[in-house]
Amino acid sequence: MTRAVEMADAVSQGLPLPISFETGSSNEDVFEGNLTVPANTNTIIAGPVTIPNVTINGNLSSIGNLTVTNTLTIASAGKLFIK
Repeated sequence: MTRAVEMADAVSQGLPLPISFETGSSNEDVFEGNLTVPANTNTIIAGPVTIPNVTINGNLSSIGNLTVTNTLTIASAGKLFIK
């Protein structure tokens, strides 16, 4: 499992993120798994990045290009920001 997917899983389960502010965070440029942003959650990814399926129930910000190869689902309360 990639680090970005582990971080997303931790957020969706209400667990602390497995990183510290001293080291910063990173994500791979190609996700092996899907990304789901839970409701009432803010998530940021750095692009260019390619993800098979993205489901947004909260807020997702992508800095750089975001490529979704299969399905992008944005719930009625979900928001996607691409900078």
